[in-house]
Amino acid sequence: MERSVRERDGQQWIYDWMLKTTGRAIHFEMDGRDMPPQAKNIKMVAKYLAKEGEHSEKLARAAEAKGDKISARALYRYASEHYREAQHFVIPAMSSRRWELYAKCRECAEHLYNLVDYPVELVEIPCAGGTVPGVLYLQGDGLPAPTVVFIPGMDNTKENYPNPLENELHMRGMNVLAIDGPGQGEALERGMYVNATNHVKAATAAFNFLEKRGDVDAERIGLVGRSFGTFWAMRAAADEPRYAAVAGAIACYYWDRLTIFDEAPIRFKQVFMAMAGMEDEVAFDKMCEDFTLKGHAERIKCPVLMATGEFDPLNPLEDAEAVFEALGGPKEMWVFEDEFHPIRSPKALGGHTTFHFLAEWMKQALAGEISANHIRKRYIERNGNGLFD
Repeated sequence: MERSVRERDGQQWIYDWMLKTTGRAIHFEMDGRDMPPQAKNIKMVAKYLAKEGEHSEKLARAAEAKGDKISARALYRYASEHYREAQHFVIPAMSSRRWELYAKCRECAEHLYNLVDYPVELVEIPCAGGTVPGVLYLQGDGLPAPTVVFIPGMDNTKENYPNPLENELHMRGMNVLAIDGPGQGEALERGMYVNATNHVKAATAAFNFLEKRGDVDAERIGLVGRSFGTFWAMRAAADEPRYAAVAGAIACYYWDRLTIFDEAPIRFKQVFMAMAGMEDEVAFDKMCEDFTLKGHAERIKCPVLMATGEFDPLNPLEDAEAVFEALGGPKEMWVFEDEFHPIRSPKALGGHTTFHFLAEWMKQALAGEISANHIRKRYIERNGNGLFD
């Protein structure tokens, strides 16, 4: 009789019950439902998210045909995001249905790129005998501009961030290159699996690609990561000193505790093992011993911004603080009071998003406005105190 791959796979019934009762598939500490109400277990989620994508795509195509560019691009964004979310929830994680939905995500995103008011290029970045796919958002005047490489979280994809309709970095004068690193999006579809270090190779390849372009200022290239991308961005900055600054939010700053695979819902581990192309849980756990910034953080000499929730269950605050203390250069840390992992728009920011403030910090860092001895740790209260004090 075939047995479960992972020790905790038998928790699926609990996971399904939590979805039905909370309307959430992850981050159960957060309030509010975010999954389609028709979905009563995890296997149903992809079906109903795909239906939402089909709905938005139908309206987007009709609006575009009528010449309503503004509505069309908003609807293509909704459609792309629904398809992207749907492919994430396909079970099993590696299947033809997943790639069908991801192809629809890319198709709608590409329609959107053609409708925005600045140049967007689909690029292939030479890396380790293959290529890393990316989306490059340009200022469009042909002049050398500061540029940011963005690494998505865990199994997220380059289509999700930045949102071309509210590109926080671009609107502050920076180009943005979002990549699908190993184990993510198109890279995974091509068989490029993730391990603890190969995002470093992808980030180095991205720098090499950008520095050759006439519309990129090679002295002002930064790294930004979100969620698991915060870990990869920091590891990359440790090994690739040419990056001028590194920033991240929605923390995965791992030091001693990799809680995401042991204490969080089992789906995190199920998905990440698929991203790594591994079925042996013991071998996977052994590989995960390398997911640490211990021995690496002190090698980062460029300015660093870390942002985290005070009670993030995927990244205990003491781990983030250990990383911060070890950093070897200018550094700043934002701790948002009473927040958890998804600090996209915490109460403290009054309705604004964390990445707007992060983008402003990155703009200053790439302009050389952060001093070599800068050390600041901000505890940002729910009423906003601490952000500008």
